[in-house]
Amino acid sequence: MPLIFDSIYLTASLLGSPYLLFKILTSKRYRSGLNQRFGIITERRSNKPGIWVHGASVGEVITAKSIVERIEEEFPEWETFISTTTNTGFSVAERVFPDKTVFFFPIDLSRITKKVLLRKKPGFILLIELEIWPNFLISAYKKKIPVIIVNGRISNKSLVAYRAISLISKDFRNSLINETNIICARTELDAQRFRDLGIPGKQVFVTGTMKYDNIPNHIDENVSKELAELFHINDDDLVLIGGSTHAGEEEILIRIFERLSKACPNLKLILAPRHIERTRDVSRLIGKMGFVPVLKTEVEHSRYKWKNTKSEIILIDTVGDLERVYSISNYVFVGKSLVPSGGQNMMEPAGLGKPVIFGPHTFNFKEEADLLLENNAAKMVKTENELFKTVEFLIRSPEAAKQMGLKAQKVVNEKRGATDRNIEIIRNVIKN
Repeated sequence: MPLIFDSIYLTASLLGSPYLLFKILTSKRYRSGLNQRFGIITERRSNKPGIWVHGASVGEVITAKSIVERIEEEFPEWETFISTTTNTGFSVAERVFPDKTVFFFPIDLSRITKKVLLRKKPGFILLIELEIWPNFLISAYKKKIPVIIVNGRISNKSLVAYRAISLISKDFRNSLINETNIICARTELDAQRFRDLGIPGKQVFVTGTMKYDNIPNHIDENVSKELAELFHINDDDLVLIGGSTHAGEEEILIRIFERLSKACPNLKLILAPRHIERTRDVSRLIGKMGFVPVLKTEVEHSRYKWKNTKSEIILIDTVGDLERVYSISNYVFVGKSLVPSGGQNMMEPAGLGKPVIFGPHTFNFKEEADLLLENNAAKMVKTENELFKTVEFLIRSPEAAKQMGLKAQKVVNEKRGATDRNIEIIRNVIKN
């Protein structure tokens, strides 16, 4: 049955081969980790039993942090190693897990998945959220390797797709309902969808989401102070941050900054695009709109001479620094939300007690957005003018801004605890 999926993947690759070849030749992003993705990977030689932890991208890798730390603390006789799918996920994984083996997840061809499992020899596999690849799951099942999904979530669309795959592949269905697998779902709705796939109820638990356990509620003052000094931000300055912004949003934030600066000359703007490869485009945009782009890497390497004028806009061109950057903010706009791209994680600044603003397009973070809005802990804006008026109000009403931030932090703190519930289940798997 794995041959069915191999045929599908290979057919898709052939149809898209000119495009894929072009991307591989012209984009470092597509070339990164190709050898590992094709199973050319270092064999794990440790005598310790192994736990393969997989997080597809940045969010899942960061979510994995708390559970990996707890496993290491309680079970030092086990060795954990980390895989990820995206380039940014890989970069963040290397930073978050500096003492761990980090590698790219293999492409889902049966021969390759079997080879990588043989070389890594995991005792069990820990998937963060939902990253179900049929051949990989079938290979793990045939090698009798238990799979645990934590932070498990499944959309109705995915449910329909997995049901369809189950109908054409008995191996895939068996790998899903395998009695050694465990599902730790985020919500009861997710849990029911997993049960609807045929996974026995005794193997499905509702443990919540670990993302809140990984969200800091403070950043070391020395770290924040050092960053503020790096960016020439004084104690009486006010800082507006556009975090994880998408194309179209930087222009809006720059126009708003220009308007607000007339009445608030001590306002600073920091832009942190979601995709670091957009740095050059955003830098050009800043210059085109009459401002001076100040890249973080240029400041760090003393390649920029500060003018200390209202014309300077700080541009974050590094990966993994957003939490630290949020710590020096007074107001945070979380991007990919004024454009219909699904939003980004607004709980990171919320955990630090910052007043959070986002647009209406937050379908990838609906639960988080609804939770903050229900508790008056964030503001949703639909237009550029609404964003301007909201930031203007927060500048003029510091106590209201403070209370919004405190409410946001309270929301995050009250949602913590999923890691403890998940580690209890993992403990039972390890002991058995």
